Amino acid sequence: MEIKRIGFANLRQSYVTVKDFVESETGETITSLDTKIAEDLGLWGDDNWDLLTKFVTKFNLDTQAFEYDKHFESEGEIFNSGAILLTILSAIFLAPLKLIELLSFNRIDFGLKLFRPGREKRPLDLSFRDMVTWYIEGQFKLSTEIKYQ
Repeated sequence: MEIKRIGFANLRQSYVTVKDFVESETGETITSLDTKIAEDLGLWGDDNWDLLTKFVTKFNLDTQAFEYDKHFESEGEIFNSGAILLTILSAIFLAPLKLIELLSFNRIDFGLKLFRPGREKRPLDLSFRDMVTWYIEGQFKLSTEIKYQ
């Protein structure tokens, strides 16, 4: 972890600038440095893409190191109609077997999962703290890579 010295006034000004930007763009209130863009603010797919595009453009930030797919799901991944259809079809065929398991008080176990689990690896999301770090550095770096003193 890289340790950088920054004046408190500069750190505070960066925090306020990014907080005002995010709150004015989203209509949501930032309550913590750990507030997540997708999970806590509810900005999924195109919504977080639009926010980040405005953020990068307004503050002229470098995006070379930022990998969107590593942090967020696209609209297609969120609303994957194929997975929904497969879940519905499997529920129709597996529901009677699941009912037998339940009626036997799980003495009979077919080892069935009625619903498909989500993606194996969930995206990281991006925290408000990460956005402040990106703003201060001018290029994308996670807040876990830098500590300010």
